[in-house]
Amino acid sequence: MKSNVMKCGIRRLLVTALAMVTVIAGAASAYAWFTNQRRLATITKVNYPSALVIGAGAKESSINIDMGSIDVEDESGKKDLVFCVYSEESVENYKLQLAHTSNIDFVYTIYSADAHTSDPGGDRVEYIDESGNSHFYTKKASPLQGSYLNLSGKIADNSLHEMSYGKYDKVQKNAEPLYWQTDSVIQPTNNDLSGFVDYYILEISWNENVINNKETDMVYLTAGMS
Repeated sequence: MKSNVMKCGIRRLLVTALAMVTVIAGAASAYAWFTNQRRLATITKVNYPSALVIGAGAKESSINIDMGSIDVEDESGKKDLVFCVYSEESVENYKLQLAHTSNIDFVYTIYSADAHTSDPGGDRVEYIDESGNSHFYTKKASPLQGSYLNLSGKIADNSLHEMSYGKYDKVQKNAEPLYWQTDSVIQPTNNDLSGFVDYYILEISWNENVINNKETDMVYLTAGMS
């Protein structure tokens, strides 16, 4: 496994590719959850086939997902990240899952995305590949429909605590992870015997009450066949 450490305006982030799991992690405020990340498969009741992979833009490795500098003073109030789900084999359907802690009052929204061969202008997301070439993506009209499995107000309840931390009970309330997944399965685009690639945009947004500080959050993005 390889890891790549990057600096962020809000916090230092650790981005690690773990099979089909993209982990965006801060400091060890959620250490126990991080060390037990494989429990996510049990919580979401999704089987992970070796054929299904999460990547960055341009179908590159997920270690290239660029968090950049999240500056909550940005007037746009959001940061958009491109990722993809792909396979070199035929896959009937799959679900997306998102899991995150809640130290920072971020809102996470996932959109299906269209890929463009040239800059379409407007509200588009640019991804620069390892060779320095630009790729452009735009959000489709509506975000993916999904729901949290353990949401209580703005934080997680205790219903999945043991699955996340086992018997460890000294967990700060915002370090209790929230688990979200799509309400229905996703049919791959242009799926055939040679596989497919579906692009998405993860929008991270915030309100005026969020400030630049040393808070950290951990985010898992996963995909699997139901």
